[in-house]
Amino acid sequence: MNNGVIDLSLTDLLINYLLVVFVIVISTLNGVDRKKEILISTIRMTVQLFIAGFVLVFIFDTDGFVFPILMFLVMEFFAIYNIISPIKNEISSRFKKVVALSVFTGSTVVLLFFLIVVLKVKPFYNPQYLIPLGGMIIGNSMTAVNLALKTISSNIKDQRDIIEGSLMLGATPRASMDKIIQESFDTAFMPTLNGMKNMGIISLPGMMTGQILSGISPLMAIRYQIAIMVAISASVSICVFLFLNFGYKSFFNEKCQLI
Repeated sequence: MNNGVIDLSLTDLLINYLLVVFVIVISTLNGVDRKKEILISTIRMTVQLFIAGFVLVFIFDTDGFVFPILMFLVMEFFAIYNIISPIKNEISSRFKKVVALSVFTGSTVVLLFFLIVVLKVKPFYNPQYLIPLGGMIIGNSMTAVNLALKTISSNIKDQRDIIEGSLMLGATPRASMDKIIQESFDTAFMPTLNGMKNMGIISLPGMMTGQILSGISPLMAIRYQIAIMVAISASVSICVFLFLNFGYKSFFNEKCQLI
């Protein structure tokens, strides 16, 4: 196998941006005017990734745990912020804390287990492993919790009369929310589950593709991909479970009335 990676020059990258024109044309032909958003998103992605690249080069060239841990905390912060920011004026400070603790606890515990027990990375804060693996785990957990939040909020609005009726009949807040919590968990976990079922048949995931392009044996890349997907599923389930089972309380007041 050729272990060399084809160099992607800045000129090649600029040529690749021609595909953005196709995206704009296709969306316009379908009657969707998203030219401004597509251009802004493309520019923002480019700038953010180049900044991240320079930051990673700096971190990889430094010794110690300060910068890798700081980078990890920054990723956690923005993941939590992206969940809260769209509805920050509609939720209480208590609810924000539940979101933050759920995402941070679930993703951190799983990531540390994966790094220390599974991969046996020494030291565990080695940025080569901590940052990319942490990014995948945190990113998927953020998406799942965000989906759970939207589902539980929507269901509470749609089923408000049913919940209040259950409370009037003597049900506890947890019992009145039982089906909604179950549905919200199922909805949030389903994308991860579908991704696992289709992996290797319909799609080759990004991590595996990247490792193969870098010259690593496909069989080794497969092992890494299986391991990280199991870790992601664990993090997603823990984060969503913590969020739903503690977050639902924020929808009730001290008298167990639906707010």
